[in-house]
Amino acid sequence: MMTSDKKVIDKLLLTTSEAAHLLGLQPQTLRRWAIYENGPITPIRYGRLLRWSKKEILEFARESI
Repeated sequence: MMTSDKKVIDKLLLTTSEAAHLLGLQPQTLRRWAIYENGPITPIRYGRLLRWSKKEILEFARESI
């Protein structure tokens, strides 16, 4: 296991890049969901930053199988 993967395991909120990596998508896809508010997962906004709930990411991944 890579150290970056271990860091993701311990987090509750993920960056766009981390969330995209877990879903096997490009980060731009998640950014598009956030901008147009039409994706299956809604990000949490901290000013200009986007954070994604790891719980919602994993639930979406399970449903998509």
